[in-house]
Amino acid sequence: MRTDSRPRPQGFTLIELMVVLVIAGIVAALAYPAYTQHLSRSRRSDAMAALTVVMQAQERYRSNVSAYASTLADLSLQDLTRVAPDYQISLDGVGATPSFASGYKVTATARSSGKQANDKICKSLSVTMTGAMPTYTATGDPNNTGTDGDTSSLCWPR
Repeated sequence: MRTDSRPRPQGFTLIELMVVLVIAGIVAALAYPAYTQHLSRSRRSDAMAALTVVMQAQERYRSNVSAYASTLADLSLQDLTRVAPDYQISLDGVGATPSFASGYKVTATARSSGKQANDKICKSLSVTMTGAMPTYTATGDPNNTGTDGDTSSLCWPR
């Protein structure tokens, strides 16, 4: 019986390496959109949490002053800094003549210069408090028609 005394080459061939690279590229191409969508939903959840923080602060303010605060500065909030790069938070009165006596509307609008600028579904998230009843609304353009419409059912799942 004869044995080959030459050492066998170890390693991978160029074809094997190219096949692995192609497979890795396909997996990355499939995973990247899901990853970016997950990040977008995460930042959207941060905006919803910020709206909740404002609502809670408004109720604390109202318990002390008997009216809702007319500016975010009156609420002395520190928790909004986390969403500041991606969303603009605004506060408005409600009613025919906007007033903070019976309610308010707090809105988180995606900044055009932030990471949420490409969020077509939920461009703007709002909570309107009239009396003691909150109403959750959202606007966006999920079909890229060029006009924003009501996307509350997509953005505020309940």
